Amino acid sequence: MLKKYRTGELLSYLGVTRDTLRFYEEKGLLSPKKDSANNYRSYDIFDIYNIMIIDFYKKRGMSIHQIQDLLKKSDVQDIEYLLENKKKELGKVIYDGQCMMKRIEQAQLFNRDLSSSLNEFTIKPLPLYRVNGEVSDFIAVEEYENVIDIMNSNNNDMLSQIIRYITFNKNSVTGTKMLIVDATKVNNENDIFLEYPKCLYTVTEEIQQQNEQEDLMERMHRLSSEYANIHGLRLLGEAFAMIRLITYKENKAKSYIEIFIPFE
Repeated sequence: MLKKYRTGELLSYLGVTRDTLRFYEEKGLLSPKKDSANNYRSYDIFDIYNIMIIDFYKKRGMSIHQIQDLLKKSDVQDIEYLLENKKKELGKVIYDGQCMMKRIEQAQLFNRDLSSSLNEFTIKPLPLYRVNGEVSDFIAVEEYENVIDIMNSNNNDMLSQIIRYITFNKNSVTGTKMLIVDATKVNNENDIFLEYPKCLYTVTEEIQQQNEQEDLMERMHRLSSEYANIHGLRLLGEAFAMIRLITYKENKAKSYIEIFIPFE
């Protein structure tokens, strides 16, 4: 006669929970014997084997519904089909996780360097960006329809793909538009790239307000012109601004904006 085990014994021996056993039973994956007098469940070695089989497939990403189907009827080809699909799904999850990890690390690095960069000019190259499209302004929401497919294809958040491109002359800002970009390390001659090896670099902060961008551009124009005159630099009349971090206080967003101003 096969030895029988009580629920409490399985909890101890196998590390499963009572809720897990009940769930498997509800889904028809387990059919323990029940004592008619007290309704206590008892499990034999075949039930235990089934628990291990369920765990085997769960650890390979199979859903309860898929395991139900497998336990009813399956062959090697069925298993191969399911495993291949799970492999592709897991590959996507891993890739997305790696991208997210990279974005987290970039945000951490920016955050740690913030105190030394805030409102201070240094010299840095503009990272290499490929230009994938443009819209006339950040608030021109209706134009995003033309670039949303491009933005969704880059596995990045929307803000990180938007750079404000600013033009200016000696006296004032002359124009602005939003470029849709993605960072890259390869300069393909068939694409349009932003590549400036020498830039004035700073980080500024702006609290959400009605005319935030105009204030920012005029202020950066004044400060960068003053810095360039003092240090004998010839600015190229272009600037690039991108939001890198957002905090909140009293329901207002404070954006930390990275500024690159190319010079010769």
